[in-house]
Amino acid sequence: MIKKSLLFLSAISLFATNIQTIIKKEFDSHVLPQIINDLNNSDEAIIILRVYKSNKSVTLKTYKVAQTFAKSELFETKGDYNLGFKYYKKYILQSSKIKVSDFIKIIEAKTSNDLNRLFANNAQKLIEVLKKEKQFIAIKGIEKIIKKGKLNDLKAFLQGVLAGKIPASCG
Repeated sequence: MIKKSLLFLSAISLFATNIQTIIKKEFDSHVLPQIINDLNNSDEAIIILRVYKSNKSVTLKTYKVAQTFAKSELFETKGDYNLGFKYYKKYILQSSKIKVSDFIKIIEAKTSNDLNRLFANNAQKLIEVLKKEKQFIAIKGIEKIIKKGKLNDLKAFLQGVLAGKIPASCG
């Protein structure tokens, strides 16, 4: 009996995982390109309606999309300020001795939009700016952070610094 129930539970979880991947593929291949096409062809907004149906009720949720977005921005995770500080300190501050306030001046970031532009496409613009300023040790640190997959955390840390949240050991 226990073996049958374990087999049944594993089949259900496998089936649920397959449904998620099917829905994600369907969204990526059909729905998202249509939304981007519609937004590029007009100045209007698109409303996405999600319907959740259960035995007792029906729930409706609406999402208004007013501008074009990239697929990576749609599923992007938010970074953590503290983890970003840890990785900045470990890979950039210790090796290149660039304080975070000086780093912000080097990359010429004044707003969050500047940081978004620099961190787009896996921080390619940021690396170009650092090459232009001949900060090769900092580039190696950024590349290590990218390999670890902690670029969003570094971005969150730098956004916090722009907002005035500068750590004492890094200022």
